[in-house]
Amino acid sequence: MADLAKLDNAIKELEEQSNDLKEFNKVYSEIGKLKSDISENLKLLKENNDGFESLSKKIQERLEQSKKQLENLESELLKKIQELYQDNKNFQKELDSSITSRLEKNKSDIQVEIRNEGTQIQRSFENTLTSSFNNMESKLKEQFAGQTKQLNTLKTLLLVVLAIGIGLAIGLYLK
Repeated sequence: MADLAKLDNAIKELEEQSNDLKEFNKVYSEIGKLKSDISENLKLLKENNDGFESLSKKIQERLEQSKKQLENLESELLKKIQELYQDNKNFQKELDSSITSRLEKNKSDIQVEIRNEGTQIQRSFENTLTSSFNNMESKLKEQFAGQTKQLNTLKTLLLVVLAIGIGLAIGLYLK
């Protein structure tokens, strides 16, 4: 009977150890799952980080392109202004020589006519210049507004990506 009691105790002890081993296996498999989840999260974090870096490079490239475009527009505008200024000077010289020659031919009658025509031409030229400058200014404003919208979109996207990255980091840290 003593042997049966010992055997019974040994069986109970084996059952307890078997249950403990089952619990340990459950914990071990859970640890394995957590390890694979952490690996997967690290991989995702690395991919997101790489994506963020490429996005940051693209933003930098876009900013450089925008800067170059602005510089090109500025140089083109200066060239156009220079050309208009030179054309205006040439026009004024031509007008002056034309007025002088006509005045010599027919003094009094032509003098009044030339002054009237010169004023009309100057007004027309000023109006043309004004409308050209206004058109150029409105086009520049439209382009600046478009670039401002793109920059605001990129800033918002950058903030969202940062928030997601911080959220993931906090989530990983809390796990």
